Amino acid sequence: MRNLRFKKGDFLFIRTTYPTLFLKFKNSYEENGIVNVPMRNGTDYDYYFDIVGNYIASSLNEAEELNEDGLRLEAAWNYADWSKE
Repeated sequence: MRNLRFKKGDFLFIRTTYPTLFLKFKNSYEENGIVNVPMRNGTDYDYYFDIVGNYIASSLNEAEELNEDGLRLEAAWNYADWSKE
């Protein structure tokens, strides 16, 4: 199972904007400007997929659209989920 891989700036954004979400990322480590979150198995991945999805879904503006923070979190997740090692 491959790691989730966040750009360092995106991981700092999560830390400052979504501190309770940030605390859920366990055993993360930085390597060459990329923050890795190890995945031991599909259950780990499903946990992060669900929790990040919940945070994205709760980042709506009055028009029920993703606000700026939600859009950035969605982009950070898309990169982390699809980037290659």
